[in-house]
Amino acid sequence: MKSKKIIIIAGGSGGHVFPGLTIARDLIKKGWNVNWIGVKNKIEANIIPQNKIKIHFIDIMGLRQSNIKTLILSPIYILNAYFKVKKIIKNFSPDIVLGMGGYVSGPAGLAAWRSKIPLLIHEQNKISGITNRILAKISTKNIQAFSGSLDNAEIVGNPIREEIIKIPPPIHRFKNRNGPLRILIIGGSQGASILNKILPKVLYLLKERITIYHQTGHFELEKTRQKYKKFGLYKYKITSFIKNIASAYSWADIIICRSGALTVSEIAVVGLGAIFIPYPHKDNQQYLNAQILQKKGAAKIIPESELSEKLIVKILYSLNREILKKMAQKSYLLGIRNATLKISNIIHKITKN
Repeated sequence: MKSKKIIIIAGGSGGHVFPGLTIARDLIKKGWNVNWIGVKNKIEANIIPQNKIKIHFIDIMGLRQSNIKTLILSPIYILNAYFKVKKIIKNFSPDIVLGMGGYVSGPAGLAAWRSKIPLLIHEQNKISGITNRILAKISTKNIQAFSGSLDNAEIVGNPIREEIIKIPPPIHRFKNRNGPLRILIIGGSQGASILNKILPKVLYLLKERITIYHQTGHFELEKTRQKYKKFGLYKYKITSFIKNIASAYSWADIIICRSGALTVSEIAVVGLGAIFIPYPHKDNQQYLNAQILQKKGAAKIIPESELSEKLIVKILYSLNREILKKMAQKSYLLGIRNATLKISNIIHKITKN
């Protein structure tokens, strides 16, 4: 029997790439032939080849915070990307194209539609991006992680890696746990400068009350390491990127982080209390993602404009492991653990028809 073929379009950030990769792995196990479309200088350029998936690169730039030169050249980039994807589709002949959002999905999704290939659009965030809002009008089917993101879209959640889904629930993880509160700090796959700046001082102020595991991002590892050293020898572990994120989630009592859609979904699947510092997007994208957990008492939100060492210290002083366990349990109830299966079933249904 001839194996079915899919092109997955995802790039720019871990929030787009990792959910797409989770779906790709699932489909490959089921005998599918997967190709990927992304951008050369972004996270997918390393991650996708490491997973032995063929990746095609297109030259395309996001228009958010663009300069005049980018705005003038953008129609040329879009047209070139569109025709390149048309050629890829002609050569590969996929049964379906899956767009995971982000600017890379725009010309690629349009090329799939014009080639009369079924187009499935997945929106990860609580508020949809402009590319997905446009593509949702021409797609075969729309799916979303959270309710109300896209019109006429089925709620499926965000695909989460199997190793994260397998983490024991909080009631088991917190059993017999003692010692300093365990704080996991993550600023997304690229890190977050403001967390790198503030958290070493928080450790200094709280001293033996907490221990920290901090992902800094590749560009600020050494600078952040020096900040910790400056404040003394309290317990911390620091790295540019946490490869075994499942182990880190399992270890933590609470996480301090940005609130990208995938991070929020992973935290809910694991069951973990959170202090969210949303990235201040114009559309409040990350704030709205974080609100989903905050409204249920599973998280606290600090707008970046209000963030300070004193405020984080005050919040952490008000918490103990019993409170954090309750926050974690509330978080766990919000987790969607079968998103990959739901999306896989939708892909099979569309291609079968």
